[in-house]
Amino acid sequence: MHIPKLDVSGTNWVIYKDRLMWSINTCGLLKHINGMAEAPPDPISNCGTNLVLNKAETALDVQWKNDLKAWKQGEAIVKQQIAGTIPDSLFMEICGHDTASGIWEALAGDF
Repeated sequence: MHIPKLDVSGTNWVIYKDRLMWSINTCGLLKHINGMAEAPPDPISNCGTNLVLNKAETALDVQWKNDLKAWKQGEAIVKQQIAGTIPDSLFMEICGHDTASGIWEALAGDF
């Protein structure tokens, strides 16, 4: 799907927003825009200073690392989709936000 570049004045905001949302949704990543995607919490972080994990903890750690990788990849895809379709001046305004949903909220707040 072709997403038009957002005009700095926002005159095409409605079309831009809808096409971007549709594009993100086709990738199954809409939750990264609406704030429903959160980084998975580390299940092992509360195990104290024990550096040796038992079998169950190791399995949890592996699953967490895979979940975290998938979350980070989703964030990166959505951030890049936004960054690649907005003018540099708008990018400079929103690039300081940590999450894709934070970036989207900042961008949407301008229009």
